[in-house]
Amino acid sequence: MISWIITISLVCIITSVIFYRPYLCVVFVIVSIPFEGVIDFRFISILLHRVTGISFSTIDTLEDITIYPLEIILAVSVLVCIYKSILGRDNCFRNMKLVYFYIPFVLCILLSATKSIELSLMVKEIVRCLELIVIYYLTINLINDDKKMRVVLYSIFLTMAMVSVIGFININYNGLGYRVTSFFGNPNPLVGYVNLVIPVSFGMLVTSAFLWERIALGIFSALSIIIWVFTFSRTGWFSLVLTMILIFSLIKVKKRVVLFLVVFIAIIAILFLSSNTRDKFMYALNLNAARVSLEDRALSYSIGLNMVKDDLILGIGIGNYPLLIKKYTKVYEITQHHLHSLYLQLFIEAGIMGLSAFVFWLVCIVKYLVNSLKSLENSRHYWLFVGLVGGVIVYLFNNLADVLTVHGIHLQWGVILGLAVVLTQFRKPETCPKTV
Repeated sequence: MISWIITISLVCIITSVIFYRPYLCVVFVIVSIPFEGVIDFRFISILLHRVTGISFSTIDTLEDITIYPLEIILAVSVLVCIYKSILGRDNCFRNMKLVYFYIPFVLCILLSATKSIELSLMVKEIVRCLELIVIYYLTINLINDDKKMRVVLYSIFLTMAMVSVIGFININYNGLGYRVTSFFGNPNPLVGYVNLVIPVSFGMLVTSAFLWERIALGIFSALSIIIWVFTFSRTGWFSLVLTMILIFSLIKVKKRVVLFLVVFIAIIAILFLSSNTRDKFMYALNLNAARVSLEDRALSYSIGLNMVKDDLILGIGIGNYPLLIKKYTKVYEITQHHLHSLYLQLFIEAGIMGLSAFVFWLVCIVKYLVNSLKSLENSRHYWLFVGLVGGVIVYLFNNLADVLTVHGIHLQWGVILGLAVVLTQFRKPETCPKTV
């Protein structure tokens, strides 16, 4: 009963805040991402006890609340924006940049859904696809000035700081050589989440003109880099390094960028003073260990292609993978959650049509951002835009070896993509209206 009262109260508070400040729905989504829809009061009690030394027995008696805050927040936000649009108070749905290019993918997903076996799994996957475009759509329409953008950016950095603190608690109680998981339960989703934030904090750090802001952003960046190292994720490391190389090849490197790289390397060097960390790092780079990991992931491709060989056009049906995987492999534990590649997963479940439509949208995004990169070269927002572009690209690389639609990480990417598009339109007030 107490759990339901708390849940209803939170929903009412969130709804009222979004009604008066619609753009804060983006902030609520960002803050909700690490919690994965579950509020574990026992974990909160243990954490507070470790930090303060005080026992919180009252919290222990509460039941866990299993809700879906991301879906609730997005649903409330859309309804509020529709209500305001109907009354004529605000026009929250005017900007459609890059939205139309997503429609073919949605149509392919709906066609594939006709082959689905279980309704609940089908609905969950469709919702994941729709919520990505919804949060992107809300971002490009509701974030329309510098003040709102800074609020959203700092909500990203502060949420990352919270994730880092939990990660440090993991390190403290499990040893320096331990792979950090923080809220995410697995280091691979965590590194995918951190990879999105590091380029953005880097871009804002270079752009900032205030000393206090540079200090704060430097601290946020250092926390992110430390947690990034302690995930000991080869794919995460490789994705970020590859993205940074690609970005630096497209832009003119300045002194501040070189300074950031020096600090980045210095932090990693300090972490390696610990023998546990050094040994774990060397193991992560060990060729034999990497080969074993690649063999496991390669197995996913052979299994997936075997599953889809008779359904190449529309795939096996959206949401059917968990139900059919046991029929195609005896090593179910290797691929029980996903096929270790978002693009492979889309191909298996939505076929050639679904994958082609999704890649088409990504190509349109990359083309738009690269063209904007050149046009914004003399803008004061240039380096922030570079950081946002880095966040967009690193997600695409990371998904080659992982599926980051879990934990709402794809929503974080949707927000970053939306902010990048908004920055390109700050010079074009007629395409980014300030009526919201």
